[in-house]
Amino acid sequence: MIHRNRLTSFASSSVVALFVLTLTTACHVSTAPQSGSANQPAVKTAPVTNQPATKKLENNGSSSGSLASPSQAYKTAYEARKKRDLEGLKRVLSKEMLGFLQDMGKDEQKTLDDELKELCAAPQAPTDEVRNEKIAGDNATLEYLDEKGKWSLMGFVKEGDDWKMTLPKALS
Repeated sequence: MIHRNRLTSFASSSVVALFVLTLTTACHVSTAPQSGSANQPAVKTAPVTNQPATKKLENNGSSSGSLASPSQAYKTAYEARKKRDLEGLKRVLSKEMLGFLQDMGKDEQKTLDDELKELCAAPQAPTDEVRNEKIAGDNATLEYLDEKGKWSLMGFVKEGDDWKMTLPKALS
């Protein structure tokens, strides 16, 4: 029985790792300096507040974007991650996936926001290109171009009127 629990735990961890890897390729964070930024005059910025810099990054994006189709939901997620918009990312993740990430974080003493910040720190594809969207009832899949230029599968589930990202499931 103990061996079976360890095997189940290992399998669950493997699925989580695969999902995190998949989701991380859907978001972009660029640390490269922008061309022409050297030897330029300083730009005036807004007054400094008492908020930590990371908080500004989290709210620097917009939580808007369409979730009317799996393709649009993917593109919304891509932009949210690109902007490090944690609220936008939460909006495009299914209830099941949010719970899964929260549970995963508990094991590591991390919050959901901590888990999403880690996702945003990983490389992603240079474009939000998708293909082969397939819808079967309230479940869907599509292929997206990952950071290595390969096509990968992403799963979606319909929650209310919105399509949300989840683990890929076999469509019937």
